[in-house]
Amino acid sequence: MRFIISFTFLKLLLLFCIYTSTLDLFSQEREVDSLKKYSDRELTDKHNKLLHSDIHKATIYANQLYKNAISNNNQLQLHRALKRKAIIESMFGNYEDAHKYVDEAKKIAIEKLKDSHLEFTCVYFKGKIFYESGKYEEAFEHYTAALNFYSTNNKFMAYVTSHAIALIKNALGDQKGAIKILKKNYKAYQEANEKESKNFSPSFKVNTLLAICDTYIRFAVDNKDVIEKKTYLDSALAYNEFGLKVANRKGNNQLVALFILEKGIINTELGNYKEAIKLINTSSEIIIKESIEGWLPLLFFYKGLSYHKLGSDNEAIRFLKKSDSVSQKNAVNYPVLQRTYYLLSKIYKKRNDIDNKLKYLDLYMENDQINERITGTVRSDIHEKYDIMLLNDEIKQLTGETEEKGANYTIALIIIGMLIITFVILISYNKKKHRKNQAKFSILLKELNIKKEIDTISKGRKSKSALTIDEEKVEQIITELDKFEQKKQFLNVNCNLAFVAKKTKTNQKYLSKVIHLEKGLNFVQYITNLRIEYAIKRLKEDRKFRNYNIKSIALECGYKSSESFSKAFKKRTQIYPSFYIKKLNDEY
Repeated sequence: MRFIISFTFLKLLLLFCIYTSTLDLFSQEREVDSLKKYSDRELTDKHNKLLHSDIHKATIYANQLYKNAISNNNQLQLHRALKRKAIIESMFGNYEDAHKYVDEAKKIAIEKLKDSHLEFTCVYFKGKIFYESGKYEEAFEHYTAALNFYSTNNKFMAYVTSHAIALIKNALGDQKGAIKILKKNYKAYQEANEKESKNFSPSFKVNTLLAICDTYIRFAVDNKDVIEKKTYLDSALAYNEFGLKVANRKGNNQLVALFILEKGIINTELGNYKEAIKLINTSSEIIIKESIEGWLPLLFFYKGLSYHKLGSDNEAIRFLKKSDSVSQKNAVNYPVLQRTYYLLSKIYKKRNDIDNKLKYLDLYMENDQINERITGTVRSDIHEKYDIMLLNDEIKQLTGETEEKGANYTIALIIIGMLIITFVILISYNKKKHRKNQAKFSILLKELNIKKEIDTISKGRKSKSALTIDEEKVEQIITELDKFEQKKQFLNVNCNLAFVAKKTKTNQKYLSKVIHLEKGLNFVQYITNLRIEYAIKRLKEDRKFRNYNIKSIALECGYKSSESFSKAFKKRTQIYPSFYIKKLNDEY
């Protein structure tokens, strides 16, 4: 009887699920049909209102606008509809599809509409998609192309694009470059007259204040000087409080939440951990509700850090793991991820949890390698290109003024011209240096691939009779040295002459003589050669080892400091270990 009742209940439950799902499908179909009664203007308004609060409903309106554009064969409507679809795909993290829609919109702008302004909105937006997917170099190239166009055609979009470039600089650790652009933009907003201010977006001022606040925080985080750090945090707090007032006045909930979060971060950095958690909790309610996913890794990291500082490591681990989880969805969070892994490994070390400690230490080193590539290679490239572009703009401006005012600026032009020549010389020098390093790298790889029949360090071997030591004793020392090398005991940081004499079962005087006459080297040269050859070979063969930072590699190779290791490596190979590692990662 009980079985029959249970079975009947399951049948009813199944029928109910089918009924409700049918109703849901019918409701969705009816909603789509009802969209036909709205004009394109009404659909656009509804889409814009829902885009940041209910993206799924916003997608329905965007799709309808796309269908309308196709059925009306209206190329301008289709251009706009494709950009809307690209925005939505980008918000979902479908960057490939987003690029596809933008490329279609750009093609229409060029071939059908023949409108340069619409073309460069696509160029700018492709830069934005690249930025959101963590491809900073590609983002910068598109932003630069857009900025070159907007600088003479659209003053407001020029500010928007330079703002985007500032965000890249901030992400790559160039806070000085970022703050210079942001303050220049903010000054332009402040000095704009009534007519000019209409060209600015209502959120331009508050977004700039948020970016300045964030840049000062990053200045502080990387600063070891206590007084300077406090100064930067005070500046961040001043901009934060002013920006929060402006955001509240405009009724922008998203920006209000981000300013509250930044205030929480500032309090964490100042050591006010309880206050920080309160502020972060307040902001998280809005951030999660408004689906501002890009800020979640930072939110969870600082919440975890605050709990750790308060001694609540269980809570700290919970939020740090959340930071890790959401960071995997967002490619631009490498710096946050690196700090997350470091703190997790530190907590697990304190708990003597070796497995987790090593797990997060490995992830930290892997992420460190990514950061080094991004903030090193890409940052220097962007810095070089952007600064040269600014110099070219200054020359154009000065040239125009010269035509109007005569030759008063000749000296300035000469100085700027000299600066450009200096830049060109530096670039040429760096390229030449790179080619030389590449050649040295190739030689080094050839050396590794050739199996030599004769040990190269035995050049100039003298007759054993010159040693004035019993021949049998010499053979014994050489045999023990072979064992010493095979066991890689030269990697011990305390490997001095006394250490090796003990391992080879002889005295220091005999050992020194045998090494000098048999190997053609003094003791220090002998140990250095063994260590550097080991480093060269292992770095080539062990990809995981290449993910270590230079200090860790140095320790593994028997050096107490990264400086002494780098110096020895450079002397032996003519290139620095960082360059050798980079080239290996490029080729293997």
